[in-house]
Amino acid sequence: MKWTHVATGFALGFASAYIIQKKQSSLSSSDALQLVKQAFKQNGTIDGSWIQTTSKLHQAQGLTFEGYSGGIIRTVDNQQEHFEFFVDKSSGAIIDLKLIS
Repeated sequence: MKWTHVATGFALGFASAYIIQKKQSSLSSSDALQLVKQAFKQNGTIDGSWIQTTSKLHQAQGLTFEGYSGGIIRTVDNQQEHFEFFVDKSSGAIIDLKLIS
């Protein structure tokens, strides 16, 4: 897996989050999932995705964020990659991203 793909996805996610934040104060779970899917589509096809519809608290780097947990399955170079993510509800930023397999 190329980390440049993931970095590009983060950049697109942050840019999209900034635009959406200007339009509204907090994201719905479906809007958050769309942001993540847009970021991932830049580097491969998405085979599946899910997101929890209720927000929860998540701690990262000593800070607490309110947002949504979810997952994405995508294909890159004919191999499936499974990711879990956490999206901040107020900014739309991807706070946590883990490659599961």
